[in-house]
Amino acid sequence: MVRGQYAAGTGMLLQRRLMENITHNITNADTTGYKKQHLVSHSFDDVLLRRINDTHVLGHTWKVGPYNFGTQIDQLYINYETGSMDGTERSTDIALVGDVFFAIGTQEGERYTRCGAFYIDSAGYLVDGGNIIDHAGEGNYLLDVNGNSIYVGGPNFTIDDVGNVIIGGEITTRIRVVSFADYDNGDGNPVRNGQLRKQGDNLYRVLDGEAPEAVTKQYRMMQGFLETSNVDIGREMVDMLTIYRTYETNQRMLTMIDEIAGKAVNEIGRLR
Repeated sequence: MVRGQYAAGTGMLLQRRLMENITHNITNADTTGYKKQHLVSHSFDDVLLRRINDTHVLGHTWKVGPYNFGTQIDQLYINYETGSMDGTERSTDIALVGDVFFAIGTQEGERYTRCGAFYIDSAGYLVDGGNIIDHAGEGNYLLDVNGNSIYVGGPNFTIDDVGNVIIGGEITTRIRVVSFADYDNGDGNPVRNGQLRKQGDNLYRVLDGEAPEAVTKQYRMMQGFLETSNVDIGREMVDMLTIYRTYETNQRMLTMIDEIAGKAVNEIGRLR
């Protein structure tokens, strides 16, 4: 019975974490360039029972079955599938098509993003919306291939397919993009995080000691467009209902086990 309580209790905790993850995805369904994340679970194995069921144990005669102590979160996976393109007609909006990221200069160092909603700060540089409340503040700088901030002066500039910044008919610099070897398997399915970790504010960071690889993947930029999130609201709502029902089932199991334990203590074990 105690084992059943562990299984039902950890099942409820797991469903709570899954619900929090779905809520996070739904909340960011309208966030530019947001990538859906998944939580994957596995069971707590009971070492003793696993050994009892091990055919390599000398004198093995037990038939206990595959018991475990419940479930827990195993891995966080991110679906890097490209979202759809939304036309805005703003020269500072840039969408990326391909498995690459923008490089952003922050106070904590270089970070990466798929969000191409940039603005022009008071000094004429392209910045993201990380610290902007009413588009009048200062954000994090978009970086060029040399690691410098990109100066455009005003909205009258053009960005070509490969990221060259053109002002007055002349190329002034080129937007830096980066790629990572192990973040995408190419089919849109959720994959292990690899080097990348979500930081917040739609930014990613890499593990200590890691660095982006040389960009060899095909990509292009689309000025005047933004990449939408890849969250499917319909799918998330279906998953939410499934999680809710699973939580209810575990809750009922926990109540039933508690009632059985109560009867065992108060009635069956009573001396007459």
